Amino acid sequence: MFGNTALDVAISLIFIYLLYSLLASIIQEIIARIFNLRARFLTKALRRILDNDPRGNPLGWLGQFTFFTWFYELGWSVIYFFAPFKNSPFLKKFYTEPGIHSLGESKSSSRPSYISPQLFSQTLMHLLRGPGYDSSTQQEAALVKQNLESGLPHLGQPTRNHLLNLLEDAQRDAERFRNKVEQWFDEVMARTSGWYRKQIQLLLIIIGFIIAWQFNVDSIAIARILTKDKKAREQMVTLATQRYELYGQWKDSLKRTLVIKQDTIRIGDSIFVKPDTVYQVSLEDAMLDSLYRSLTTDAADIQNILGINRGNCKDTATTDTAYTQIHQRLDSIAGKLLSGPELQKYKQAMQTVAKRNVGCYTHPYQQNGWLVFLGWVITALAVSLGAPFWFDLLNRIVKVRTGGPQVSTTTVQQTK
Repeated sequence: MFGNTALDVAISLIFIYLLYSLLASIIQEIIARIFNLRARFLTKALRRILDNDPRGNPLGWLGQFTFFTWFYELGWSVIYFFAPFKNSPFLKKFYTEPGIHSLGESKSSSRPSYISPQLFSQTLMHLLRGPGYDSSTQQEAALVKQNLESGLPHLGQPTRNHLLNLLEDAQRDAERFRNKVEQWFDEVMARTSGWYRKQIQLLLIIIGFIIAWQFNVDSIAIARILTKDKKAREQMVTLATQRYELYGQWKDSLKRTLVIKQDTIRIGDSIFVKPDTVYQVSLEDAMLDSLYRSLTTDAADIQNILGINRGNCKDTATTDTAYTQIHQRLDSIAGKLLSGPELQKYKQAMQTVAKRNVGCYTHPYQQNGWLVFLGWVITALAVSLGAPFWFDLLNRIVKVRTGGPQVSTTTVQQTK
């Protein structure tokens, strides 16, 4: 083992980012469960598949600017949050089909978080051929073509045209048409995976900043503390080497949970999670709570080591009261002991002190508010990279540190 200040600072910072990345992942997963985010993203994808874009293009030429489009999409996201089937009658009909509706977890979470390509194609075929289909007297593909051309399913024109093209590509064979529809669904779900990751990345940045503010995780101040304070640096390295393997196990548990909860998001080569595996492998809420408590405990230990704990900060009102009382007592003593020019110098000195803000800082390196804010932003961006990234990086650096330079046996013998 060898000592290297830069290496120890890097290990300490990476360990801190790993801890708070795990914490952010837990919070993100809780939010995803509460708001049923995966089911909402699946609904968004199905809306694009089945209804194309029922909103039209009210922005006109303004739609070519990202700024206006972003606010437009944000507004519709709020609308769809409360009314997911607005202007989408066929999508609503799709979700009311027994095969889809029965997958809902509860009344509050009536929409499923996952749909297999086979179930999607089967449900779509049921809707396209209509309720009066008789397999003994009717050809399924011919009936689907007839209904698509007549507009019976109330689909948007672009979607109807695409389905007709898929039917022709399948040579009007029902089974081939199902396969084409499943491939189409797979492609859209791959894009949905990208949408979901982008939204989760943004959510992690927001969560990361809130965590950085709440726990005062100022990356700039922490780096300065670790560089100057040898004792704090050694304690952080010891804590990191003791805990990082356990964090790796927690990271794997969270990753396994998120994979199982990905639902319709592609895993491997067009393999989708089945409902029964969700409950077999997913993390229980009690275990999630236990993991959260362990991480917050470690976070408190880090705050105490670095001296950035907000608990060290006294209440401002109490501080001001104590300062006033001390000031009054000093004035009383000075009035008795000093006189003339000396008393005048004392009063000028006390006025200078009084003009200074009696701020509430947790560490001397956090005197500049803008630098503190920048430090929080850096932490938020680091947290958004995710626990797997920081664990892999920490694992490599720890191995380098514990390995050290190898001394050969022949070299030792020559020095004797």
